[in-house]
Amino acid sequence: MAYSAEFKDSNPEGHVGYSVYSSTGYFDNFYLRPITMENASGYINELNLNSAKPSTVIGSIYRLHLEDTTNGKAFFSLSKFGKIIDTSVGSEGDTVSLRFENGDEAVNFKVNQVFDAEDNSAVWLEEIISASTDDLNIGVDEISINPSYYQEEDMEIRFLVKNKGLISYSGTPEIVIRTDGDSETINPELVLDANGSEQFNVVLKAPENPGSHTLTISIDPKYMTIEKSMDYHVRALNPGVTTISTDLQEDNGIRGTVSIGSPFPTELVDWNTTAVVKVYKVVDYGKKEIYSKDIPVTGATFNIDLRYNEFYRGDGQYVVSVETGGMQDSDLFEIVGEDFAYVPTGDEMPPTILTGELYPKLMMLLIGMVAAVSVRNHMQKMTRSLPLDVLALACGVGVLVAAFIRGGSDMVTTGIVLTGAGIGAAVVRRSDSSAGKMLMMDSHLHDFAGTLIVFASAAYIVLQVPEWSFFVVVGTLVGYYSALNMYRGR
Repeated sequence: MAYSAEFKDSNPEGHVGYSVYSSTGYFDNFYLRPITMENASGYINELNLNSAKPSTVIGSIYRLHLEDTTNGKAFFSLSKFGKIIDTSVGSEGDTVSLRFENGDEAVNFKVNQVFDAEDNSAVWLEEIISASTDDLNIGVDEISINPSYYQEEDMEIRFLVKNKGLISYSGTPEIVIRTDGDSETINPELVLDANGSEQFNVVLKAPENPGSHTLTISIDPKYMTIEKSMDYHVRALNPGVTTISTDLQEDNGIRGTVSIGSPFPTELVDWNTTAVVKVYKVVDYGKKEIYSKDIPVTGATFNIDLRYNEFYRGDGQYVVSVETGGMQDSDLFEIVGEDFAYVPTGDEMPPTILTGELYPKLMMLLIGMVAAVSVRNHMQKMTRSLPLDVLALACGVGVLVAAFIRGGSDMVTTGIVLTGAGIGAAVVRRSDSSAGKMLMMDSHLHDFAGTLIVFASAAYIVLQVPEWSFFVVVGTLVGYYSALNMYRGR
């Protein structure tokens, strides 16, 4: 076989060039199998199919598969998405052809050798010629996901599986949606015409570690793997507080800023919590809490602004404590009212039992109540003890009245508990005769229990509202002594 070629080139002015006018080549023992296939696009010189690798891809969506070998013959099939389109049989030296659904030739090849074995069959093919196919362009499109999520929050992910090719697709691909720490696998039945699409919604858990992360969606339609990814951020909401620092000053009150830190960078943290600010007055035996306030925390720094009229209880040392997230920091202030714009009101520090001011009054209350019971028992031969349910109910009402007048959530809670206990005991006494006898029993032990209930309630009011101590002590003694002498039982 000989061929001739002629090349010409002109030399532009000012450039060096060359001209080739003819060339002749010779080939010895050259053979080329005629290609009669229309639309041929692929050629492989040699190919081996065996039990370990029984198939190869033809085009983008078809597969040539070795089904079996028997008596020197090899059985082949052409499939699309796992569905067999055509079959053929060939022996050594034969040229085998398989066709598309429309009858056009898809692939032909020469069977060079057939190895027939039960567990390890194989064929050697030569000059494999394949026709072009309409590409199936199926993939992920339009992933919708918020750019930022909080730790381990539910992430709502929406995406389309779209067929951008020119042929329809039907099958059950494996779709994997994955990110750090979580993944979801679905196997939907898809029927997509050309340019058709279907939307999917999946919920994953956001990673625990704040920072930049990647969401990846992959589709395996049995012939290739298609992936699409996008990045998003994970933020921490109210993480553990690792540091707290107060910068407070006295300026017509207590004002300043508080800074808090977390294990994560500031730009990855959001705050939506509260800090508790408490003010203590330093006394002889330690400190006494006199004020408490909740401050909203919406950032790594927040402001404190306490006016004198909120916490001032006279000149002296004050401790201002700020606590949030289990961390606490305190500052000590020496406040002298006349040196500042604020004029002291002259209010004194509320006395406590530790200061010694309330101790004599409470002891007088206890001694007076014991004396009242003793006098009653001495003056009356047949004693009648006050019912415990009535005492609990009366004490609860007294605490509630004091709470509503003075104000205080702790007192309200205590009053509700006492009142509820009294009402419950009264109901039990009326419905259960044995329980009623216990609540109405006339004995010294019963008197002692009643005395403790009344004393504990009165002492609680005195400690919460020290300025009422005199009236509470005197009123309790008068009321208790009157009740003992007026009650005659049934």
